[in-house]
Parts: sequence; C-alpha cells; structure tokens
Amino acid sequence: MNHTMEQYFTADTTLLNDGFCESMLKSLMENVKIILENPENYRARAEFMLCTTYGCNGILALGNSESGWPCHGMEHALSAYYDITHGEGLAIITPRWMKHILSDKTVDRFVKYGINVFGIDKNQDQFDIANQAIDATYNFFESIGIPMHLREVGIDESRIDEMAHHVAVNEGLENAYAPLFEKDIAEIFRASL
Repeated sequence: MNHTMEQYFTADTTLLNDGFCESMLKSLMENVKIILENPENYRARAEFMLCTTYGCNGILALGNSESGWPCHGMEHALSAYYDITHGEGLAIITPRWMKHILSDKTVDRFVKYGINVFGIDKNQDQFDIANQAIDATYNFFESIGIPMHLREVGIDESRIDEMAHHVAVNEGLENAYAPLFEKDIAEIFRASL
C-alpha cells in the first residue's frame, strides 16, 4: 500500500495514474482481509500479488512528478536501527506523516484520496474529509493487526534525534512532495511513539 501511496501523493499527477493507484489501494485493502480470513483463497492472493507487482515496478509513477518517497526514507532508518519489518514501520509512520504534511497546499490531494479510496462524503469541509481519510488509513492498518505505535515494536525516544539526523542527511526529503527537514522528521517519529 505504501509503495502505491508514495507514488500517489505527488504534486503533479495524471487522472489515469490516480485511478490506477486508487483502484490498487481498494483492491489491496479488500483482498488482505480475505487473505487473513482464508489464506487459501487463491483469487484474493493472486490479485494481491498483482497489486504488489504494480506497486514496485514503476508504472504508477509514469507521468507523475517525483514524490521523494518520504515515508520510505523515514522507515528505512527505523528498520536499520531496530529489528522491525518494513511494512510495520511504514504503517506506523504513514498516518503521522499525513497529519504532519496536511496543509492548504496538500489538502486537495487528501480530499481526492478520501473520496475515491474510502468513499468519504464529498459534501463536507475539505479538511474534515482529509482528516477522515488519514484516520481511515490508520484504522485500516490497525484493523489488520499491525501495531500502530513505535513503542509497540520496541522503539523508544532514545535514538529519534539520531535517526532524524541520519534521514535528513541521507534521504533528500527536502525535495519530497511536502519537504521534510530534520525537525519535521523528528516530529513525525515522536508522533509515532
């Protein structure tokens, strides 16, 4: 899901790629629940794996501007400094990153995401829709059993500043969809505790 979202949350997008990304996210969310209930469901597993192939092969980014893959940049530090899985780290970081970057500049993207992926009523205030979409993202990850706090996976505050510095120096997130600097990265890590 995060590979798809990293390619969806960009400044310049195409209607076609938006549709691909939105459909993939819906497919992944539906099929993972089927797979968790019945791991032998071949159809759900096949569609799920097809989505993962598209999520990693670059096709979703064609025609879109670069995103900088900010959640990945931050998560790579988490799984390098601590023994957690990439998916857990991404699920924990993503909703906090979303909250952190929500602004007048990014709200339209979150509105589109909320309406088209989660079916949120479009007849509401833009920031209400955006916040509901962020909450729906968090709730989905939690609903499939992913720990949603860094403390749950053995990460405390002791190395946050060190990791934030590492990310800021090495990941180029000042060029991300919503630029992130060391202070922002540390704030996102702390919000994820």
